[in-house]
Amino acid sequence: MDSADQATGGYVDSDVVERTPMARFAAPDDVAAAIAFLADAESSGFVNGVTLPVDGGWTADLSWNALRLRKR
Repeated sequence: MDSADQATGGYVDSDVVERTPMARFAAPDDVAAAIAFLADAESSGFVNGVTLPVDGGWTADLSWNALRLRKR
């Protein structure tokens, strides 16, 4: 998805991984599990009107990189 951006030399994979609290890229199963949860009325029937980020904590990180890396 971001091959063209990375080709400019602005960042590399490790820049993304180090900023992601889960410390890895998403796998297809990560996204599939979220979809399965939302598709299951018994599991998610009371969930409504929200966005479910499946981003390994990327949006919640708030750039506290140094604190997170100390705990790994």
